[in-house]
Formats: sequence, C-alpha cells, structure tokens
Amino acid sequence: MFIASLILILLAVLTVASTFVLRPGGRTVPRLVAGVFFVLAVVSFASSMFTTVPASNVAVVTTFGKVSPELLGEGAHFIAPWSRTRDIYLGQQRVDAAKSDAGSKDLQSVHADLVVNFVIDPTKARDLYVMNPTLSYAELLLQPATYETFKAVVAQYTAEELVTKRQEVSAAIARNLQQRMKQYHLVVQNVNLVNFGFSKAFDAAIEEKVTANQKAATAENNLKRTKFEAEQRIAQAEGEAKAIAIQSAAIEKSGGAGYVQLQAIAKWDGKLPQYVAAGSPMPFVSVK
Repeated sequence: MFIASLILILLAVLTVASTFVLRPGGRTVPRLVAGVFFVLAVVSFASSMFTTVPASNVAVVTTFGKVSPELLGEGAHFIAPWSRTRDIYLGQQRVDAAKSDAGSKDLQSVHADLVVNFVIDPTKARDLYVMNPTLSYAELLLQPATYETFKAVVAQYTAEELVTKRQEVSAAIARNLQQRMKQYHLVVQNVNLVNFGFSKAFDAAIEEKVTANQKAATAENNLKRTKFEAEQRIAQAEGEAKAIAIQSAAIEKSGGAGYVQLQAIAKWDGKLPQYVAAGSPMPFVSVK
C-alpha cells in the first residue's frame, strides 16, 4: 500500500508538471498527454484502495500503526489508500519439536521427534496479531512449550508404560499443550510421536528380556508336550494291562490250562520237534 501511494503521488506530480513543459515552438504539451497522466493517477489511486484476502485467511488492517477492530474475510475489499493489511492463515499448520529428550518415571532416558498440528482461533486472530505482530508464534511460543510439555508428561509414566500406552501419552501431551496455548489463541489439534525410543542400554535390556521370555515360553511348551506324551504312554500301558487282565479272566473262565492247550493246538502247524531234551514232555501229550 505504501508503494502504491508513492506511485500515486509521483503520477500526480507528473500530471501537474506536464502542463508546464514547453514544446520546441514555445507551446505547451497537448492536453492529451496531461489526460493520460491523469488517468494513470486515478487508476493507481483506485488500486491503492483495493485489496484481496486469500482463501483460509483473514486480514488485519492497520492505519498509521493503529489496528482496526474489524478483520477482513476472504475475497476483495476496499480500504483507505494509506492503510496496510496483514494476512493471517487460519488453516491447519504444524510445528516440529525434533530430538526431544526426557526422563521416564523409572529414570530411563527417552527421546522422540514430535509433530504438533494446530490452528489459530479465528475469533482471536486480531488479538494474536496485537500480541505478536511478527506472527512467528510457532517458533517463539508453540515449539518451546512442546519441549517442556513432553518432559512433564513423560515423567509420569514408566518406560514400559510409554511403550504400551503410546496413544495415551500422545493424547496427554496434546491435552496439556492445548491448555498452555489457550492464552496465545492457538488451538492444538493433535500431537504425533515420531522416532520414539530409549537409550541403547535400555533397548539392549528389553531385547534380552524378550529373548529370555521366548526361551521360557519354548521350555514351557516342551514340558507340556513331554507331559502329554508321558500321559499318553501311561494311558496306553494301563489300557494294555487292563486288556491282559480281562483276557486272563476269560481264559480262567473258559477252562484254564486246558483252554490254553486247545488254543495252542489250534495254532500248531502239525510238526513235532526233531530233538527233545531228556525228561522234556512232548508237546500236547500228557504222560502219566
């Protein structure tokens, strides 16, 4: 706007001066030239009164340093040529808090990169500009607060809880950060933990613990399998013993030794042994 005003003044001066410029014959410049300068001056003056606010923005109007109480919305607007505007973006923005360090409740070193998504409270955009005319609120306000909030929240959880309750931790950081940023008219939407981890020594201890748990689980499974197989063998042996007992009882009931001899005769192939030891009884022959 300031540049447009300078152009306007320059064109006005040229318009006035052109009426006094002499031609070689001593005559003044024709009125046509003066008219062209006048039209350009009017156009420049009109353009200095015209401004456009981009989408998802509002504009603050200042006149000689004084901030107007009204904001300009999206679209075209006419303003005084001596006023200035400053656009304020209302869409989602982000700030990175890289290499954040903190200590857990059980004194473990924790590190992470944080990504914070936020927007400006549209009803407080003017107040934010009055508070911080440079509009560098992300670096000056939100980023330092993110580091501090990360330390405060992480200190409330053990290292194991930070792993198993990661979403809860992110929500707690966002909630606490939102409370802190309310005074600056910034609305925190969410916080994402990126590259979340612990010290190398703690990571090694976790890996060792996981390995030990896996080995213990494997040993337990092997023990269960061995016990199951042993129970199967016992059950099989008990079944065989019961079968023998039942068979023996059946034999006794069917005639005892005579029944056994009949069963042997039934299975005999009809051949007698070629050699018989002295005093040995002949098969299936009763000698009295």
